[in-house]
Amino acid sequence: MTSHVQSKLRHLFASAWCSAILCCGSVVLGEDSLFGEPPIPGQSSDRPIRLTIPEMKHASFAPMHESLLPPLSEAIETPQELPHLLPLATPDNPQSKAWEDEPLPSLDEELWQHGGSYIYAPEGDRLGFPCKDEHTDYEMLRLPEDYIDPEPFTLFTQFEGEGPIKQYSLDWFGPGAYNWEPRFVAYGGYQASAIAYKQGNTRSDGLGHQLLVDLDLRLTGTERFHVQFRPIGKDNTGGSYYRFSDPAGYIDNSTGVPQRFWFEGELHSMFSGFMSPFAVRDVHMVGGKFPFQLHNQLLMNDELLGTVINKNTLFVGNTSNINIQAIYAASDVDNVADDNSRMYGTNFSIDYERVFYEASYLFVETPDAPGRDQHFAAVSRTKFHGRFNYATRALFKFGDEAGTGSGELFVLESNYTLLMPAHPLGIEFGVAYCNVFYATDGWNSAGGGNFNRLRAAFDVNPLVAISSGSSLGENYGASLGIQLFRHHEDESIAPEIAFQSPNGDLVYGFGLRYQRKTSKRTFFEVLGIVNLSDTESLRRDGVFVSETILF
Repeated sequence: MTSHVQSKLRHLFASAWCSAILCCGSVVLGEDSLFGEPPIPGQSSDRPIRLTIPEMKHASFAPMHESLLPPLSEAIETPQELPHLLPLATPDNPQSKAWEDEPLPSLDEELWQHGGSYIYAPEGDRLGFPCKDEHTDYEMLRLPEDYIDPEPFTLFTQFEGEGPIKQYSLDWFGPGAYNWEPRFVAYGGYQASAIAYKQGNTRSDGLGHQLLVDLDLRLTGTERFHVQFRPIGKDNTGGSYYRFSDPAGYIDNSTGVPQRFWFEGELHSMFSGFMSPFAVRDVHMVGGKFPFQLHNQLLMNDELLGTVINKNTLFVGNTSNINIQAIYAASDVDNVADDNSRMYGTNFSIDYERVFYEASYLFVETPDAPGRDQHFAAVSRTKFHGRFNYATRALFKFGDEAGTGSGELFVLESNYTLLMPAHPLGIEFGVAYCNVFYATDGWNSAGGGNFNRLRAAFDVNPLVAISSGSSLGENYGASLGIQLFRHHEDESIAPEIAFQSPNGDLVYGFGLRYQRKTSKRTFFEVLGIVNLSDTESLRRDGVFVSETILF
């Protein structure tokens, strides 16, 4: 044991001796030239840098100067008044650096004044609220934590959600066909309205209401069944109403018959069990009684009982897309000659070099009115130039030898979007429009009779027809207006001036449409019209007010 202890002592003594030699060597070398001294700015020196060994003193535990110590933490007090940022001071002397000594605002103060931190404050917490008076009205920008977005009545798959895709045993035809993912949605709207209207010496005043109920059963993303009911306003009557003017009384337009019903689907989806999953068909079809429009409602705006087959994504030459539709309507074509007319036709739409073209041919057969069969041909061209857009349309009617004969309609439609960064009177942007038309004697649309859209004060309410009635004969005119949007599009104002000359009788019109969102599911609407003419029967004035509830 003694020898072992002595051996350990010798090792410790040798280690201490070596450490002392190394320390002394470092000090000696520090006195010699190891590095060059850094040159003084503006001068150069070849003298070597000499390491300076600081003088070692005994550690002192006396407190340092109080000014060098950090301040003691203090409780933060909530200010009684809103802090104000110091104004940006520009020194009179440009060479002065006094601005460098100006204190910066605290982070809380910056968020209070400029950060909009109140948007992220918990519900009911007024810390960071940008109003001096705690009772000042303000617009809460965040939704309550218990808010639930209103949704229509839904069965099976959720209307809008993030849940997983549900697997059902139902599928389309053939082995390995696509599965169904059914979703049933019921929605609609109720409208209460009042009207005061006069045309010539005839008054039409009343109170009315209308109810729409839509039932939609989606089987997949491209197939669905749809039914619409108008239980208190059949067809296009606009609802039931009580008329105050003579003859006074309640006009009952109620019905239990559905107004619209159809099935639509895509060929490849329904017969996927017999087709390659990589095949591209894009053949769509719809059958039943459904709404159908052509050429911005000017050629056709009706509800057809029939079928339409559509082939999309055809590419020829430099076209970006060609769409072809084959149309057949068995009955219910609302034509001037016969309400039960049959219709056959085709429609083409083409995208070519950022221009949209549409061409149509329709044949309307009138079994109950011999000699009044009609042929229609129409072509439209729409061009977009940034915020300015315009469309030119030419529509032709042939035949109708036992009726009014052939006719043509030529239309120029244009609009321009106005941006208003300053938001005068809360207006954020507006859409100015100008429509010009010319119709020859004998022109009428293939179905729907919505030529009123281009006439003076073209807003049409089907309840009492608060616009120009349909009339045949040569006619031309123009309408000029602007639709202004306020408060994030929650409010819309559309004034309009127009004139037309049906059969040579000049009519000047002034119209106004006002719409206001009153809640998340309701909106208020006012339509006003004044028509001036030397012909008494063409003088019109009236107002239509309605409140609509969506569900």
